[in-house]
Amino acid sequence: MSATTGPRSSQRPQPRPDRPGRRPACIRTGTSVGRAAISIVLATLLLSLSLSGCGSDQPAGSAGSATAAASATPKIENGVQIFDIVGTASLEFSPSTLIAKPGKITVNLTVERGSPPHNFVIPTIPAARTNYASTDTPRSVTFTIDQPGQYPFVCTIHPSMRGTLTIS
Repeated sequence: MSATTGPRSSQRPQPRPDRPGRRPACIRTGTSVGRAAISIVLATLLLSLSLSGCGSDQPAGSAGSATAAASATPKIENGVQIFDIVGTASLEFSPSTLIAKPGKITVNLTVERGSPPHNFVIPTIPAARTNYASTDTPRSVTFTIDQPGQYPFVCTIHPSMRGTLTIS
């Protein structure tokens, strides 16, 4: 091998045919500038990817929502207070605090895609218990509470998954 055809010669940039003898600007300015530009592009790309999950077209508490809503009041249909809650992949109820009046309450439990099964249980109220819900199998339960107070609820599969029903 000659000095011009050695193993490193194939890695050197070749002059462009339209500009004989000149190297592209990115090579003329040196590798530190090229590396800095690549670092900036990569940092921008990583930042945009990390922020891409921050917005959503879905309302809070809808299936597919990755964050847990703090609290909710019910919608009322035929005198029944209705809560739609979601069991999330991060093992949270969304919303985790339900605020209602004494009376008949329905809880509709759905599970977001990618989440394991969940259930809804108020241990102090035997009638307030759903079967296990999965992504394709939502569950509902209707019960009555006449006394004001705070009623903790839990997923019995994931005991750290908790919330509170407040009756006022």
